[in-house]
Amino acid sequence: MTPASAERIYRLLLRAYPLAFRAEYEREMVLLFRDQCRESDVRTLGFWTAVICDVARSAPALRMKAWRQNTRTMEAIMKLAAMLTVLLGVLGILNAVVEWVAGSKGAIDGAYVLAVVLGAFASALLLSAGIAILLRRQQAARLALFASLVSVMAARLLFPWMSIFSQLVGFGLPVALLVALYWPRKSSPLGAA
Repeated sequence: MTPASAERIYRLLLRAYPLAFRAEYEREMVLLFRDQCRESDVRTLGFWTAVICDVARSAPALRMKAWRQNTRTMEAIMKLAAMLTVLLGVLGILNAVVEWVAGSKGAIDGAYVLAVVLGAFASALLLSAGIAILLRRQQAARLALFASLVSVMAARLLFPWMSIFSQLVGFGLPVALLVALYWPRKSSPLGAA
């Protein structure tokens, strides 16, 4: 492998870094890579393992930092998450109705009824959290997500054979959204607009 072809491969690897980082540091990184090519054998597996490990170690962290700082990206992700939350809240309410109808055909005990009611309540809270996020009411969204999480936990204790999907939505979605709502980010230059 020639140093020129090694450099082309390295330039492709540099695409893993954010554009702003590449604009500032790509020239220096390529110059350093050229020096490394002169000092080492570019045909060895050890050379390329070290290069790929360096990119794999540093590029994802820089990408995440760029995403956190890009408020437009975060706002778009939060809007999509809010719309998904609204949809899953509606589907959860419909699922609770279906569960109620299916359970009413047999003998219903109090724990089952309470679990279905808690599931419907948790879904309604998810629905309201999604709407609150869309309306940029973060405090209301946080409160609804916490209450939804508590309701799902109580329903799970009463109804231990809850489906995996229900558990993922009931536990995973509120936790993920709470993390996103508490995640520190720069304020938007456009303000609340």
